[in-house]
Parts: sequence; C-alpha cells; structure tokens
Amino acid sequence: MSDTATPYDEKRLLLLISQDSNYAFQFIYDLHKDNIYRVAIMILNSPILAEEVVQDVFLKLWFERKNLTELQSLENWLFIVARNHCLKQFRKIAAEWKRIDDYRVVEDSLFEEHPENGIDKNIYHNLHENAISTLTEHQKKVYELVKLRNLSHQEVASKLKISPLTVNKHLVRALKQIRKYIKESGFNLFSLFL
Repeated sequence: MSDTATPYDEKRLLLLISQDSNYAFQFIYDLHKDNIYRVAIMILNSPILAEEVVQDVFLKLWFERKNLTELQSLENWLFIVARNHCLKQFRKIAAEWKRIDDYRVVEDSLFEEHPENGIDKNIYHNLHENAISTLTEHQKKVYELVKLRNLSHQEVASKLKISPLTVNKHLVRALKQIRKYIKESGFNLFSLFL
C-alpha cells in the first residue's frame, strides 16, 4: 500500500493512519491543526491552553487511530474532541479557582487585625514574610505576582510563559505551605474565627 493521499481522500488517510503511517498522521495534523487552534483560542482565550488542546487532540487521534477507520467525518471528530478538551480545561480551571478562593478566605482572615484576640498585625506580617521565604522559587514568584502585585492568572501565565493551570497549581501549593507554616508556628487559623 502506497503512503500517498489527498486532502479529499479522508477514508484513505484514516486507513493509512490505522496502519501506523506517520505520513498520514503528519498530513492530517498539517491539514487540521490551525482550525483546532482557532476553535480552542476562541473558547479558552489563551494561546498556551489552545496549544495544549491541539497537542491533546492529536495525541488522542494517534492513540485512537486503530478505531477510526469507520468515521463518517474526521473533521467533526476532531472538532468534538477539541471542544471536549476545552471543556475539560474549563473544569480544571474552575476547580483550581475554587480551591484558591477557599484558601484566599482563610488567608485574608489570617492577616486581618483581630484586636479582640490581642494579636498584633505586625506579628502576622512577620510570620507571613517568613512563610513566603519557605516557598519554592516557582511558588514564591507566582504568589508574589498574584497576591502582592495583583496580576491576573492569565497575566502571570503570559509573563512566566506557563499555562494558567500551572499558575493555579503553584498558587494553591503556596497557600497550603503558608497556612502550614503559620499553623506549625503555633497559630491556629481557625481560632481566629472564634
């Protein structure tokens, strides 16, 4: 079987890719990558996440290649996979933001003045600075950009050339570490709410 195909011979391309043809895979990739990227960028509004979607879609194509020979429309299949990956990214982002918001409530309460508890804001400030110094380099950089410079997750992602999900991951870990440090320093966060 020859490894040649035209953009209009979709069945032949699917047959070739099912037989592990790198040529057919590359051909399909070149033919559809820009459209998938455009769909992803419109939905996610993030070049980094859109690139991840393109990679994920074509990884799925490669892993599913043996089962795709009966597809009626490869283009529709690629669009559905791209859309599903975009929705999956949204769910991940939403879950990360919820976790960050949960930590933010605790953190914001932590650094407010509580005169009824006799706790000095300066003590908390020093404790906070010490807690920040225990963070990894990535966590510290993300924490400072988001919390101290008030940059959005998207701005931090662009600035550090990482995905917004990675920004969220570093921020969640930083907040956990700060909370742990303060708790281990003898301060019970939850006693502040009593």
